[in-house]
Amino acid sequence: MLRSLLGITLLLAALVIELILSAQLVGDVGLRLTIPWWLLCHALACAMATISISALSRNIVPGRHLSLMLCVFCFCFFIPFAGTIGIAGSLVLGGGIANSRHRTPDFWQITRNVDLPYTAPINRLHSKLDSRGIIEQLMFDQETDEVYKKVLSSRNIRNSESADILKSAVAHPNERIRLTAFQSMDKKVSSLNREIQRLEKEAGRSHGRENRSGIHLQISTNYLELLTLEDDEPVARAQLLDKAAAASLQAITMTPKNPNAHFLFGRVSLHQGENARAITAFNQAIRFGLSEDKVRPYQAEAAFKARDFDQVKESLASIDRAFTAYPPLRQVAEFWT
Repeated sequence: MLRSLLGITLLLAALVIELILSAQLVGDVGLRLTIPWWLLCHALACAMATISISALSRNIVPGRHLSLMLCVFCFCFFIPFAGTIGIAGSLVLGGGIANSRHRTPDFWQITRNVDLPYTAPINRLHSKLDSRGIIEQLMFDQETDEVYKKVLSSRNIRNSESADILKSAVAHPNERIRLTAFQSMDKKVSSLNREIQRLEKEAGRSHGRENRSGIHLQISTNYLELLTLEDDEPVARAQLLDKAAAASLQAITMTPKNPNAHFLFGRVSLHQGENARAITAFNQAIRFGLSEDKVRPYQAEAAFKARDFDQVKESLASIDRAFTAYPPLRQVAEFWT
């Protein structure tokens, strides 16, 4: 409140000084100011107005106020020279130019309908949503241009989620779609390999056990990402799993109580077919604080592969109902419980 009062007082004082200086320009009011002194008084009044306007607009205009203060000072200082009419004309001209740049029609409309996903903009046709997945569209859709665009956009999806899409696109009869999928997979593999090399160099330079453990966890995760893209090659699969297991073990060695390291080692062991080792790693992850709802599905999978069906039932029964109420766990939980 005090800041606002001081700002208003300073602004009024600046306006009074400017009125007196303007009167001196029109006619002699007895001040006897030379041109340098008049410019100095005008600059001081503009500085007062700039400070007051900046203080009053601090809560309205976010960010740094230096640019705002410079703009206000220049605006106030050049009013007597450019004239109020000239400045008003420039503002109108600038606003007209800015408005003419907006050449696209306004499609959006204000609506009271709370079902916003079902409210189409003005002049836009209602289209029927395609509920099929991209893989299903690759198999049955004849519109190759639309499928090509979707395959092209899949390069922005995470590697583990786009691998199945790109592998299906590789078998597509359209050559453009097939080559695009090959190119996207090659870029993803190259990017992951570069990231692994960077992390390995960073691990050698890093200090502190926790930092190095985190880096090795990232390396192991990237090897698992590579596995989703090169899962069809048995030799590459075995090599990637060995490297992922070695990286996660290094993370466990540096931080033995890190639950994420044990969880990742369990996932790698599960891919390797080491079910007993995977179950032990998952138990350690829970012991060191990882959420049981996150670990139990993997425990159930490891128990199923080990043919320990009682443990499968126990693991699925201990998962919160909020997770087993939806696919893919819903069907599995209904079968085993």
